[in-house]
Amino acid sequence: MSKQPEFDVAIIGAGVVGLSIAHFLSKTQLSVLVLDSEDNFGRVTSSRNSEVIHSGIFNPTNSLKYQLCRRGNELIYKFCDANKIWYKNCGKIIVSKEEEIDNFNTFTETLSRKKIEYDILTSDQSSKMENHIISDKSIYIDSAGVIDSHDYMNHLFRIASNNCTFIFESKANEIKKMHDRYQLRIQRKNKEIETINASSIINCAGLNSYNIAKKIMDESLELPTLKFFKGSYFALSSKWRNKFNRLVYSLPQPDDSLGIHISFDATGRTKIGPDYEKIEENNFNYNVNEHAHTKFFDSAKNYIKNLQFNDLTPDYSGIRPKLFFTSDNYSEFYIKNESKNGFPNLINLIGIDSPGLTASLAIGELVFETMIPKMNL
Repeated sequence: MSKQPEFDVAIIGAGVVGLSIAHFLSKTQLSVLVLDSEDNFGRVTSSRNSEVIHSGIFNPTNSLKYQLCRRGNELIYKFCDANKIWYKNCGKIIVSKEEEIDNFNTFTETLSRKKIEYDILTSDQSSKMENHIISDKSIYIDSAGVIDSHDYMNHLFRIASNNCTFIFESKANEIKKMHDRYQLRIQRKNKEIETINASSIINCAGLNSYNIAKKIMDESLELPTLKFFKGSYFALSSKWRNKFNRLVYSLPQPDDSLGIHISFDATGRTKIGPDYEKIEENNFNYNVNEHAHTKFFDSAKNYIKNLQFNDLTPDYSGIRPKLFFTSDNYSEFYIKNESKNGFPNLINLIGIDSPGLTASLAIGELVFETMIPKMNL
């Protein structure tokens, strides 16, 4: 008689998406293992972002990103209220110059088609709302906000760890599909190799998600490879603390970036970023390039009054895994049960970049409600 699997579900990746899925699965009777190569949860992409709660304004309506961002926006506010997690539903101002009027009008038309509520502000109205910004004409969206992403992940982990097993500093070096299970050869921190069996695998390994899917499926994975983009942030000096009450963005960019924008945290500490730098997979360097100082200043001075060059200091950076199916202008999430590709009970989540934090609970809900029930567990 063959040995029964030790776990019903093995989740690879304990970033915010893995934590969200584990949070939903912890409500079931399934045995769940969460595996991560870092020394704790949320150490990589999930802890290196703007901590913005997005509203879907930059995503095409027919995209999974848009659908999950809109649903996630609703869910994350409710979760924060229920668990007393700090957030600020501060809204977002999108600034523009007179010469951008065509882009401005095109963008407001997309908002109307999406049925996203917005207000158009004159220069004077913009200044009254945020007296440190420069804008000839602005758009105000009230559904956006900021969140303490670390406390949010702490609560997801607290809930999930009641019924899920977490193993950190461990890598799945080999994953094999057996007859009725998946066998994982896991290398622990002390180099010890441990074999674990699982009835199903949920791959949400962030930057490494494509490689893990390829390791399992080989040529059956018919996806373009991930592209990686580094985004750096610069902090504004202490004199700018609590000077902004709302997020400040520029109009949509011609590429897949959101442009350099203003955000802040629970203490009022203000930062600008991220920029958008394509990097190679073997070049995951998180150092902020100090030579980018001029680029950041030249961009930010266009919409921040009286900003001085010395007000900016290098802060931190993050790397975004992006999956482009048809165009380099729009990346998309890949969330799929791979049964039709010959790998039953395998769910891949690849290319989960922004708005992944906002969408995290919606992603967990999608996996839990529509994909898990179809598994043979």
